[in-house]
Amino acid sequence: MSFELGFLDEALKEWRKLDNNTRDQFKKKLAERLINPRVPASKLSGQKDRYKIKLRNIGYRLVYEVRDAELIVGMCFPTTQKLNR
Repeated sequence: MSFELGFLDEALKEWRKLDNNTRDQFKKKLAERLINPRVPASKLSGQKDRYKIKLRNIGYRLVYEVRDAELIVGMCFPTTQKLNR
């Protein structure tokens, strides 16, 4: 089963701010996740159906949620940034 990709408005704004290299790396990972979005090692603890993609070499993290047949990107931020959520 293949999933559709969507972005929350705030996440899309952050996505557009990323440089091309970072965006390309995330695109490769997202393409893999559209085929198999539920990767146990990437599951966020205490969060139902939320997962992360980490680009450690450049210090970015992307958080997404799996809903029905959609993969929704909720956040995209530098890993040094602290969340207030």
